[in-house]
Amino acid sequence: MGISSWRVLGGEDPEFAREEVAGQSGLVSQLRPLIAELTKPGDLVFDPFAGWGTTLVACAAEGRLGVGIEINPARVEEARQRVGRYPEQRMLLGDARKPPLEPDSVDLVLCDLPYFGTDLDLEAPDPGQMYALRDYDAYLTALDEAFSAVAGVMRPGAYAVIAVQNRRIADRFVPLAWDAARVLGRHLTLGDERVHLYDWPVKDDDDPMRTNRSHEYLLMAQKCGGPAR
Repeated sequence: MGISSWRVLGGEDPEFAREEVAGQSGLVSQLRPLIAELTKPGDLVFDPFAGWGTTLVACAAEGRLGVGIEINPARVEEARQRVGRYPEQRMLLGDARKPPLEPDSVDLVLCDLPYFGTDLDLEAPDPGQMYALRDYDAYLTALDEAFSAVAGVMRPGAYAVIAVQNRRIADRFVPLAWDAARVLGRHLTLGDERVHLYDWPVKDDDDPMRTNRSHEYLLMAQKCGGPAR
């Protein structure tokens, strides 16, 4: 077995560390190894929840073509400014449940889920804005619709990597990562999960039921029917 199930993340790649991006964006250094491992130069990588465009920046760094969809218009404009120096990368305004891509055209899906129970985009009227959904079952239904659409644009044999954490909302534990894996498994073949570990401080709390949650699951999946690459 040649692949570790976990990786400790360090800082951002120096080339991108000083980019002026929103605090919610991820690390380019977190995504580049996955892109390099699971695709070839020139392959198409799709991020259905593209946010501030971190996946597209990582695609540019690895010589891949990236397409990102984001439903929040202001966020799309910020992302377009960020990736403007990479003309081969495309940042689109749209709904993950309706990706404007050809069937069987995507070589890798790579994304961070819009988490249930955050305080982002609460006033958004569009039901495709998953941040705004307050009912967990409705959120999982929307996620199911998105995963179905995403699977449809993946080529046979392509991989998907979905980053997600379980959530604690007030005093309620929400097994978001495990529920998302269950939903994803309806559309793609699940593989072993991987775990990204973060160097986060531990708060002074003696409750054995709570932790500092310094890890994130990467749900690995594949569209069957073609060779792995």
